[in-house]
Amino acid sequence: MEQKQFDDLVQWFGGYIQRYFSHDGDTYLNNNLHLKEYHTHRVCGETRLLAGALKLDANDTRIAETVALLHDVGRFEQFKKYRTYKDSTSEDHSAIGLRIIRQERILEGLDPQERRWIELAVDYHNKMALPEELDEKTALFCKIIRDTDKLDIYYVTRDYFRHYHENPCTLQLEIEFPDEPSCTPEILDAVEQGRLVDYRLLRTMNDVKLLQLDWAYDIYFDQTLRRIVELGYFKQIIALLPDTQEVKRATDAVLRYVDNRVSQPDA
Repeated sequence: MEQKQFDDLVQWFGGYIQRYFSHDGDTYLNNNLHLKEYHTHRVCGETRLLAGALKLDANDTRIAETVALLHDVGRFEQFKKYRTYKDSTSEDHSAIGLRIIRQERILEGLDPQERRWIELAVDYHNKMALPEELDEKTALFCKIIRDTDKLDIYYVTRDYFRHYHENPCTLQLEIEFPDEPSCTPEILDAVEQGRLVDYRLLRTMNDVKLLQLDWAYDIYFDQTLRRIVELGYFKQIIALLPDTQEVKRATDAVLRYVDNRVSQPDA
């Protein structure tokens, strides 16, 4: 992939997403679309940082950043059409994204292998787990986007939760789950035992916070985990959870796991 090809994709993305913004004062729509626009650009930045830490060459860095640029391209059509980012009640946003990538023919000038890496990484970025049969290079690009996507979601939801708890009436973003004091027992158990949470179990806003702590078990690169710790995201999320013994057991398990990972030298 040449630098010009990447630059052209950045220009295309900027123009493409403008199709979905409202010019008729739909602030709710625009705020939610801006959320994904800014998220995409931050994920691109985090991807460059991680690629540097992993010592990827210039070509692989451009491919990884292209995945970051396109990983949520389906979100704009999704929210405009369904007024939600909840895949389970609309469509899988990675499937929408792949359809857009192919309809717009934006990757046709790339080497077929590079196009395959990008499309597979976009497809798998939001799945619960990666297929075991992926080749090493495909898996690398998939792991990078899954890490950097989660890293920025921590940033987004940290501010989202803070804003909501301080003044829920002024929040102009989608609220997917009710703000109830309970936590689903099966989710608490999964977090405490180090198992990945099944998204279908989510019932409350507290469950979403626990899910994000549980993501610690699904971070591939120690460099990513260290950055999450340095930015304080785990502790900030924990501070917003109920102060119960069940929650403390679950969150302590996550912190022990994280401390053990980040204390190890890079391989």
